[in-house]
Amino acid sequence: MKVSEIMTKDLVKVDPSSMAMDAAEKMQAENVGAVLVADGDHLRGIVTDRQIATRVVASGLDPAEIPVTDIMTKNPVTASPDMELEDATRIMGDNRFRRVPVVKDERLVGIISTADIAAHARECNVCINNILNEVAKAAK
Repeated sequence: MKVSEIMTKDLVKVDPSSMAMDAAEKMQAENVGAVLVADGDHLRGIVTDRQIATRVVASGLDPAEIPVTDIMTKNPVTASPDMELEDATRIMGDNRFRRVPVVKDERLVGIISTADIAAHARECNVCINNILNEVAKAAK
């Protein structure tokens, strides 16, 4: 199974000029744990709820004054839509990622998450035990 078959195409993004508060509000509104930082379809980074909690809130900083570019993961590891799902789960597990942006020809086209994988586990042609092991590694 290919990444393109299960990736989320409806992307939750913020502009690089956004503040951490904007990202947090977007996450809350969309019920997601991360937002992509992008100029149009050009990926700049990714910001997670954990990054906002640990790098901003726990540090006593004002999320309305901290640019997402200060806390985001710059140049994140990405997957290709043509990548085998097993390879994407390996990347996620090895790096303990819950989400990986999907890029084709330098354009942001989707995101794959542990939730996407779990939702499609029955349809996968890869070993379910391998997927569950990789998801468990990513969640630690």
